[in-house]
Amino acid sequence: MAKKFEIVGSKTTNSSLILEKASATVIAAWDLVALDAGWLAIVAVAGSTAVAYCEGWAATWTTECNVNNDTNLILEWTADANFAKANRWTEVDITAAQLVDVWASVTDVLKILPSENAGTVGSTLKVKVQINKPL
Repeated sequence: MAKKFEIVGSKTTNSSLILEKASATVIAAWDLVALDAGWLAIVAVAGSTAVAYCEGWAATWTTECNVNNDTNLILEWTADANFAKANRWTEVDITAAQLVDVWASVTDVLKILPSENAGTVGSTLKVKVQINKPL
């Protein structure tokens, strides 16, 4: 399984939650997680309005998922388009493939860091974000 979002720093103590999930639902470590209409954990999708970070693999035989919804976590992942200086400190969405959607601002579940190392201009790699709308 390819690693998705990765924690690269945190300003405070992490905020862990144990969420219930359907036994048929697989949530991989490093996925962003949302809640479905029945309040069960699912892999976050493009329209998710609140997210948390999955800290460990949640396979089909389990009915729980450990997540972290600390807004001070600094996560690093790939964007869907090249990063630009104008993307710093913007509130953005995720794509269906769980990429940082640097030009979409509908659900605003993530916030790109304001720092110079928030991403490399002209590259889609290593964009640094924080959870903007936690579960």
